[in-house]
Amino acid sequence: MTSEAGHDTGLLADAFAVLARFRRPLYGMALAVTGLAAGAVCAVAVTGFALVWDALALFREHVESNRANEDPPYSYTGGAEVTFGWVGMLVAVLLLVLTAVVLSLMYASHAVAVRHARHGHGGLGVADLWRRTRAVFGRVLAAQLPALLAVVTTLVVGVEVFDALAWEPFLGITRPRSPFTGYGPLDWVAGLGLPLLVALVGPYLYARFSLAASAIVCEDLSAGRALPRSWRLTRVAQGRVLGVWLLIAADVALVYTLLRYAVAPLTGPAEALMLALSGGNAYAALTLAVVAPHAVAFALLPVSVLPPACVLLASLYPRLRAREAGRPGRS
Repeated sequence: MTSEAGHDTGLLADAFAVLARFRRPLYGMALAVTGLAAGAVCAVAVTGFALVWDALALFREHVESNRANEDPPYSYTGGAEVTFGWVGMLVAVLLLVLTAVVLSLMYASHAVAVRHARHGHGGLGVADLWRRTRAVFGRVLAAQLPALLAVVTTLVVGVEVFDALAWEPFLGITRPRSPFTGYGPLDWVAGLGLPLLVALVGPYLYARFSLAASAIVCEDLSAGRALPRSWRLTRVAQGRVLGVWLLIAADVALVYTLLRYAVAPLTGPAEALMLALSGGNAYAALTLAVVAPHAVAFALLPVSVLPPACVLLASLYPRLRAREAGRPGRS
């Protein structure tokens, strides 16, 4: 345990030494990626609102008509939910691609910086960092897309299993639901644990494949070879890899939450603006008020928390590679 703690301390020291040494190019790259993310998020939001604009107006008309007729407000909405569903899926796909692009740029640039530092080279400028990152970006992106798709797929399946177990027992197991009476221990453990287990398969696979970018940068591999290379390297150090990812996930969640609350005061002006643009459509204004804090927080993640997270992952790669070869971790 002491040895593992020492290795982890050394990993953190190496990572932050690289980040401190190359802070200007790395944070310059992060700032550029943040600008890209902000512009892309705005474009996706505008596209989404443009596609549902008429549906939001129709939704408002039907809700007001239902209330005037003393019917349940949402009993008939003219099929607006179908439009919302299709546009929601389109927005989700666009955001998934954007996430893959952002992570690929960040992973690749930090892997380049770590490789540069370990080879004992001198300074690293922003232009040089971008040139080297651009050379491997396509392969890193090709490795990121299937890994992220695995995460999304298992999360969706996990949610579906969670919902299905509440109504359709599986092998005698039913997920507890309100009023939460009459359920046995197996229902509580398996009914809640099975959906969680299914949902976590994707994040586990992503963690095992997360060193693919470093494999591409350091060993000049294709995306197809980098993924199994990452899998092999992380096989003997799964505890450490998952520990690093738990730390990263906690940091990202904390920073994301803080950013979301920090920009929350902007939702009032944004809602007022949307009310004016939509002719007083409260549903359009409410949608923007809900989406805006999350969009801003997402766009600011590259410059706020991703540099230390990415350099930590990139610093883990040479240690696992040295361990595979039977050399000391710092070699």
